[in-house]
Amino acid sequence: MNKKNFYIITRTPLRVSFFGGGTDIPKFYNKNYGEVLSTSINRYIYTSIKSHDDLFEEDYRLNYSITEHVNGIKNIRNSLIRSCLHHLNIKQKMHITISSDIPAFSGLGASSSIIVGLLKALHAFQNKKITKRELAEMASKIEIDLLKNPIGKQDQYAATFGGFRSYKFFKGDKVIIKKLKFDYLKNIFDNSLFIWIGNFKESKKILGQQSREIPNKIKYYQDLLNIVTFAKSLIKKKKFNLKSFGELLDKNWSLKKKLSKNITNLEIDELYTKCLKMGAIGGKVLGAGSGGFLFIVIKKDKKKKLIQQLKSSKIYSFMNSSKGVEVLYKNFY
Repeated sequence: MNKKNFYIITRTPLRVSFFGGGTDIPKFYNKNYGEVLSTSINRYIYTSIKSHDDLFEEDYRLNYSITEHVNGIKNIRNSLIRSCLHHLNIKQKMHITISSDIPAFSGLGASSSIIVGLLKALHAFQNKKITKRELAEMASKIEIDLLKNPIGKQDQYAATFGGFRSYKFFKGDKVIIKKLKFDYLKNIFDNSLFIWIGNFKESKKILGQQSREIPNKIKYYQDLLNIVTFAKSLIKKKKFNLKSFGELLDKNWSLKKKLSKNITNLEIDELYTKCLKMGAIGGKVLGAGSGGFLFIVIKKDKKKKLIQQLKSSKIYSFMNSSKGVEVLYKNFY
């Protein structure tokens, strides 16, 4: 039995998906297979859970972008938190706080990181061991099967395992995970920019439409898988070619835009074209599209000039990280 008072903190990374996004949607990989290359980055979701004394009138006090004071799990407005508590049959009164380094709907896999981080914390509270694979599958089940979100499985795995990896998805929930040894990953981030193009809340709509159109777009998905294969051969070479990597991202982005008419818009296309004219090699919008971050690969010596041209934009630099979700603090008292 847990002691009455507890305080637990987890940290879960966000991620940048390079190639293969879309092929991790069950409707596609259940008939073929899917594969994604991604890395966790040094931006995180922080989740804390602590005991909530009986002196408080409510059962659950939740702090995220808003604050909730509720009695009963079924009354929790936040579907991610509600589903995690319900799935693990958590009965104890609890104060849950979720904070993020980056706003939601950024294309960095935040919703999956929230679920993974909360599930990790709740298992620590229950003193139950869970493997990384079990955690990723549980998060996928909650987000895809229970919440019916039309998303893929890459984000839950990236948040759980962390690092630079390939994730290969097959029918029957089989997932092959391979850690990729790549000494030039830092070089990619040193020669890249992340341009904020707006907080977009229509990702479910885009992904839903994309999923429905899969039967008519099989060729494009197969081409995306071919790019993943080519990318893996590229990173295995002793001498890394940044130009080839950037051009491959550009090809990937051209293909992805064909999966749904809502993935891009005129403003994004004009910004991307401007970046290319200023020396960018390639790039893509991260996540579902139409908002979040535009990831641009551009050599260091040309970055400063591009930043000056985009002085009205919010521009970020991220770095890869090697760790997945982890418990930072755990105390029962």
